[in-house]
Amino acid sequence: MEPRIQNGFLRAIIFMPLWLITMGMVVTVGSIIVMTISGVDMADQAAVEALFDVSFDSPVMLTLTAFQVLGSFCALWLATKFIDRKPLMSIGLSMKDKANEMLVGLGFALAFIGGLFLLLWLLGAITITGYVGFKPGVFFVSMMLFLAAFDEELIFRGYILNSMMDSSSRWVALAGSSALFALMHAGNPSVWSNWVPMTELFAAGFILGISYTFTKNLWFPTFFHFGWNFFQGLFGFEISGISVDSWKMISHENTGNVPDIISGGAFGIEGSVITLSCTIICTYFIYKYYNEFDK
Repeated sequence: MEPRIQNGFLRAIIFMPLWLITMGMVVTVGSIIVMTISGVDMADQAAVEALFDVSFDSPVMLTLTAFQVLGSFCALWLATKFIDRKPLMSIGLSMKDKANEMLVGLGFALAFIGGLFLLLWLLGAITITGYVGFKPGVFFVSMMLFLAAFDEELIFRGYILNSMMDSSSRWVALAGSSALFALMHAGNPSVWSNWVPMTELFAAGFILGISYTFTKNLWFPTFFHFGWNFFQGLFGFEISGISVDSWKMISHENTGNVPDIISGGAFGIEGSVITLSCTIICTYFIYKYYNEFDK
């Protein structure tokens, strides 16, 4: 059946408030459930704030992230059924023969972030101050970060990019979805410290979405996105301006020998022009790979 709204960009724009409202409602219900199970007096503001003032390795954070994904699925079901009039699975959820893409996405993320760490160290932008070692909380962190990455890929690639591709070229659709992806992170700490962080977030939408424009499958971008965040934390970087300590294995600090635009400053490596350049270059190579494979 044809979508009720033919223009894919209009469907994407309409979906955004539907998603935010639906997700907000589900997360609110989830928060009430968490408070009830924890025995927190909801009238005690200090107790409520203490419960939700959590780190990445907290079971509460993992639970709330799971409710966030549930809210996204509810919004996607409403949109695909009543607006797009197509199955929910059409956004790219098939797992058949996708194990290789999952592993490649994870390996690519390790090579990407590890390579950036090595390059910044060689340039004298960062200095290693210690090795923290393994932390048991990494298991909760892994599950939470995977759900968070999966959630963003569902929305920004699975629905928004998918919809925009119905009404435009690959590159215009990527630009539109990447702009929305960047704007959703516009409130992150230090994101406006200079022009690089928001530009890198925009470019990240391309590197995460380019494979999807060929495969219409979410598993490579999901595992690459998950690995991107996980390995940043493992190497001791901030994640989009958010400081982490729950699972880092290497402690380091900026030397101050290079400008923030090189080291990334308080925003982490996503605020570095080196990362931005690598993101653009790798997007091109991913495009070339899938373009050759698609012929």
